[in-house]
Amino acid sequence: MNIVLLGPPGAGKGTQAKKIQEYYSLPHISTGDMLRENINNNTSLGIKARSYMSRGELVPDELLITIIKDRLSKKDCESGFLLDGYPRTIPQADALQMILTESDRKLDAVVNISVEDKELIKRLSGRRMCSCGASYHMVFNPPKNDEFCDLCKGKL
Repeated sequence: MNIVLLGPPGAGKGTQAKKIQEYYSLPHISTGDMLRENINNNTSLGIKARSYMSRGELVPDELLITIIKDRLSKKDCESGFLLDGYPRTIPQADALQMILTESDRKLDAVVNISVEDKELIKRLSGRRMCSCGASYHMVFNPPKNDEFCDLCKGKL
């Protein structure tokens, strides 16, 4: 099964992805997680991505398309995948279609999670992230210490 989850930041894509991943035993593919991992590991891809992100710019489509194409070619994606928040642009969607066509695959489901703006603001304003990838919310999933990650003790 090949699934795409769409929606704005804070809509709950990651939360729903974990449930879908467990139920269908699919690899959960989040471009945000992959970018953070590459940045933390100082890979060539991470260095390129960091150069855009440090300026407050979006990572270009070409770079994200390369990441996704490589990731979908891995053995654990042969039986299916769950894309979290990708594609975000028309060129990314076109590229995903081409990747799927080249590998004789198709999407089985695209789920768009819609949330009111007021709720998104509430969710995002309480969010805290660690460079290790851990995610917290000051109301719904608070860390033990407001300033530090429970997992790696890094600053949130």
